[in-house]
Amino acid sequence: MPSSSHAVQYSEPREGPSTMEMTMAGIAIVAATYGLARYCFGLFLPEIRADLSLTVDQIGWIASASYAGYLIATFAGSWLSTLAGPRLPVILGGLMASSGMMLIGGARDPLMLCLGVFVAGTSPGLAYPPFSDVVARHVSAARRDTTYAWINSGTGFGVLVAGALALGAGSDWRLAWFGFSGIALAATIWNWRTVPKPLPVAHSRSLSFPAIVKGLLLPQAAGLFTSALVFGVITSVYWTYAVELLRSLGSRPRDAMLFWIVLGSAGIFGSFAGELARKIGLLWAYRTLVMIVGLSVAALPFVATSRTGIILSGGIFGIGFIVATALYGIWSMRIFTQAPSIGFGATFFLISLGQGIGPVLAGYISLLAGEVTLFLGAGLVCAALAALAPKRATPPIIGQ
Repeated sequence: MPSSSHAVQYSEPREGPSTMEMTMAGIAIVAATYGLARYCFGLFLPEIRADLSLTVDQIGWIASASYAGYLIATFAGSWLSTLAGPRLPVILGGLMASSGMMLIGGARDPLMLCLGVFVAGTSPGLAYPPFSDVVARHVSAARRDTTYAWINSGTGFGVLVAGALALGAGSDWRLAWFGFSGIALAATIWNWRTVPKPLPVAHSRSLSFPAIVKGLLLPQAAGLFTSALVFGVITSVYWTYAVELLRSLGSRPRDAMLFWIVLGSAGIFGSFAGELARKIGLLWAYRTLVMIVGLSVAALPFVATSRTGIILSGGIFGIGFIVATALYGIWSMRIFTQAPSIGFGATFFLISLGQGIGPVLAGYISLLAGEVTLFLGAGLVCAALAALAPKRATPPIIGQ
């Protein structure tokens, strides 16, 4: 951790972007980095697999490359935000999204595809955690949960755009990825013009590295971190293999694309997570959402040939996933009040660690026990996460 003379303090500029402007820019970069660069590999998996002659184990390793990139980048994004302010990692994340998706679109062999997936996967790790600092430093306390929840819903917007472009591109999956790359570049330019510049000044209360480590290891954070890790494993099964499952069980290709559009559209409702947490409390909101996500995962194999069924599963998962991840962010920010990007980064690092493990583990389980057993078991484990609900009053850890 830097010494106090090099820490960054955020000062509200006299004339700067409004909360609405920052929220819209945040939605755009999250849509590009999460909704497109990270989660859309599964949408095109059947076409990519056929074009590049990929095996099941290759798919698992390539999908995990995205999460490996995210893991490496998450701490980099959090530390860069702490050292130099959020603007730099946000811009770097957007550029990585654009270049990674360009590589995916041009991939002619599994190695190049894996490289593109890895580069694209780093983008949300760089761009997303710093927005916890943006929200904490530039948004009034009364509006923070709602603002953060709207920014988090960008994933749903990105997935929705991906589904629409996939329908337009048809079997030409490369064209879609080149289009995604252009969208990411536009979102990067928007954030370069919008995210406030920090003012580096002396900071007498700069947090030391030992204090941060001590805070991350305290028992109050154990439930958050354990739940985040397992949630990542479970949801990666759905994101990576859902379309493949539907196609293998007889779903029509167009229905699978429709499923993805519904998945993204439903995710936009994640913008209401802040209001949900305020009205019914973080504890009950969290319990409800992990059980909803578990239900949607477990049910998918049993409704694969029903258009209504897969739309319901995708819609429930889309809402549940985005709202649940928003709640993880709110939970972490309520604990790590003095170092929001550090606690936030650690939480989403663990979600992505689970998502990195998930595709490889799921690939082997699928070979041994079958896809139906894989999805059913994953759904039940997700619902069991309700036992790790946050305390009714979550006390702050760092900075007290």
